[in-house]
Amino acid sequence: MQRIIPNFLVGGPPKCASTSLNFYLKQHPEIYMSPVKQTKFFSLDYDQGTDFYLQQYFANVAAEKMAGEATPTYFLLPFVIERIKKFNPDMKLIFCLRNPVERAYSGWSMRINNGTEDLPFKEALEANARQRADHPFTGEQGAKEWFADQKRNDRKDDAGFRTYIEGSMYAYNLKNYYQHFDKSQIKIIFLDQLQKDLHGTLRTLFEFLGVQPDFQVPNTEQKNTYKKSKIKFLDPILGKNKKLSKLLSRIMPKSFKKTILDKMYVEGSKKKLMPEERIFAWQYFKDEVNELEQLLNIDLSHWKVN
Repeated sequence: MQRIIPNFLVGGPPKCASTSLNFYLKQHPEIYMSPVKQTKFFSLDYDQGTDFYLQQYFANVAAEKMAGEATPTYFLLPFVIERIKKFNPDMKLIFCLRNPVERAYSGWSMRINNGTEDLPFKEALEANARQRADHPFTGEQGAKEWFADQKRNDRKDDAGFRTYIEGSMYAYNLKNYYQHFDKSQIKIIFLDQLQKDLHGTLRTLFEFLGVQPDFQVPNTEQKNTYKKSKIKFLDPILGKNKKLSKLLSRIMPKSFKKTILDKMYVEGSKKKLMPEERIFAWQYFKDEVNELEQLLNIDLSHWKVN
């Protein structure tokens, strides 16, 4: 029987090392990773069809045993699950989890600095909670709403959908996946494991994917540098994933693009999560963490806020 490509996905959630995992996995000689890290096919470009998906991102797959891509938002969008299942019922899925409060805060910090969020962390969570009542991102309606939100050109006056809470609802999202995929097809790792024992954690992923488990990635220097905008009013126009930015990326030399980005962004220190913010945010995730402990039969007491 002919294999279906891709046969695995790094599904997120956002701010949980998907960029690093993409970097490490593509070094394995038996693994092919899409040249575009976030294809967003199952969430945004599904209507373009599988021929587009395969030609755009997997045309160069050769003798590699496994082929995949890494789109972090797949984890938090229920409507993508049936699409993935329909495309490849045998798809393997990798999810990397971290402290849910810290993940939400990291997502908020990113949006604050790219100009798509203007509310303080607590108020942004409250706005997100109100949004959830009307927008659960389920079914075709959820797909249409997500598409319309993500394709907007200008978020300067409207932050659009917030997913700080959705991205950290680990038990809820995993149960959605377990309804469609056997648990043997899903591999859960944790960010702290990846940081403390990189090669050991990667070995478990290689075993899960059925490739040579003893391979050690030669380059372990992957690093996500925190970038702070120096020219915030340009973010809604030239920020990451904006249409004009994508157009310029296709027509301008890479060296010129780098010069522009270096002018717009400067390396900076990350915002610090304050104790009172951690306590406030914990109320949104405590039940989820308790349920995740039962679901995975693990101890997550180090995440909990007393």
